[in-house]
Amino acid sequence: MSLTTTLLLAASDGDSNNSLWAPAIVAAIVAAAVSLTTFALTARRQRLDRQRQVFGDAFEAVMDYREYPFIVRRRNPAEPEKERQRLSGELSRVQARMNAHKARLLVEDPEIGKLYKELVKQTRLHAGAHIKSAWDNEPISADEEMHAPKYDYSALDKHDDAYLRAVAEHLSWKPAWWRNSSGSG
Repeated sequence: MSLTTTLLLAASDGDSNNSLWAPAIVAAIVAAAVSLTTFALTARRQRLDRQRQVFGDAFEAVMDYREYPFIVRRRNPAEPEKERQRLSGELSRVQARMNAHKARLLVEDPEIGKLYKELVKQTRLHAGAHIKSAWDNEPISADEEMHAPKYDYSALDKHDDAYLRAVAEHLSWKPAWWRNSSGSG
């Protein structure tokens, strides 16, 4: 027997004065259900907003790393030691951010964490080669050289897409059990 049924039976037993309690009990139960539902939906929305920010920050760190071939190429040729220290420090901070996101995303969602780990690995492989090439070449010294060479990141498109698709699926308004049972996202 449910709690609602028990309360209604208790309110209806006895004299007619108890019949006034039945609507009040039903109203209290409905109010409690509405409150709990609102609380659950608000908590879910807040969690998804927090995760959206985390997933976005992680992707931003990868994109920041991909900018370094351009940044290294445009370093100040007048102060090579200073630029080397500055850029290596910046690169180190970006790499630390990517590493921190790898760990955090594995906790947030293991599937997304694995995809991000692979995205970081492939980004380091491809962008790292471009960064090395930029260090191996002389920095630009004239405005005409500002047009950067075309760095090809097309091999990373499938990793970007896999990560972003998984994030979109995870942040979908449908709960995971509903998405998995219906077969659509």
